[in-house]
Amino acid sequence: MSGDQAELSPAELAERIDSFWFRFREGETELIRKPVREQVEEINEVLDACLDGLALEMSANDGDDPIDMIATAHGAKERFPLLMDFVKRAPPLAHYRLSAFRTRTDEPDFPMRMGNFELATSDILIGHFADEGQVGIEVMFDRELPSDMQDHARNMAFIMLDHVLGEYDFAIKVGAVDFVGGFSGEVVHSTPLHQFGTVLDSFWTGDLGHTGLFPSGEDNWTTLTIAFEGDGEGNHAIVSVNDGANAVAARPDLGHAVELRLPAHDHATLDAARDLQDQIATRLEVQHAGILSHTILRNGERMANYYVGDLPAALELIQGSVRNAFLAEVGLNSEFDPSWARYFEFAG
Repeated sequence: MSGDQAELSPAELAERIDSFWFRFREGETELIRKPVREQVEEINEVLDACLDGLALEMSANDGDDPIDMIATAHGAKERFPLLMDFVKRAPPLAHYRLSAFRTRTDEPDFPMRMGNFELATSDILIGHFADEGQVGIEVMFDRELPSDMQDHARNMAFIMLDHVLGEYDFAIKVGAVDFVGGFSGEVVHSTPLHQFGTVLDSFWTGDLGHTGLFPSGEDNWTTLTIAFEGDGEGNHAIVSVNDGANAVAARPDLGHAVELRLPAHDHATLDAARDLQDQIATRLEVQHAGILSHTILRNGERMANYYVGDLPAALELIQGSVRNAFLAEVGLNSEFDPSWARYFEFAG
């Protein structure tokens, strides 16, 4: 996101989104009469003037059905909230069917050409392994490459990964990506790129345990003592990790991390902090609106980290609970963390 756009408030961003869609609706009848290529160029010129980093892509349609139009952030995770809000705020369209994120291709194998050089997905082998909650991959070419096409081939492989896995899954579920001449001992299994989508899904839900299902019954927690540099008082923390939260880690509807810090400098305040934070967790989890992923006790504070989908609603719930408890010394912040980096700093 550009520096100018990053400084805009949510209300100002919403105004820019609404401005774009107003202009789009005004010109929709005239726009649909033009060739698809001209439509794409025209609407993206207007979009770029309103919002930085987003684009609209179209697929040709010879019939009377609406044209499929995909909003993309080109894989930039920091722009995903803007992209999702952009699609959410779109009005009903007469001639277009809008969706967010580039989806997976349904082609079993496909080539890509750059000049006189062609590379197929079957020419690329993918090795995968667990990478701190995500899927790490190693990329190896299963054919000789011209020396002057090495960098081009790597760029083409990234583009093809985006097509095979889809924009969201590639950005959120895949961690480290390394190009190798031979697979390392970390690799669990290797497969041609065009078959990797189903392998990723199986590894994600099976081996990593990200089933997408909210845990039921009693929660299982792991407690860790984390030491920091120095030997003085306060240079350690007690971290409690909700093992059951791993099942819903990185769900698309739980992408916002919310941190609530409460005073916990003696037994009474610690008990009060724990009770309130657990009450908030129960209210979120009963509605499947969020989950308490982990807590940290350090320097007279207890921090609770929740992952939620509807950020404004979650903040309202938390702030209301804090007010009802008549607490003043409270810290509350949030960030978009769709890969659950805060959680996997301690989990697993």
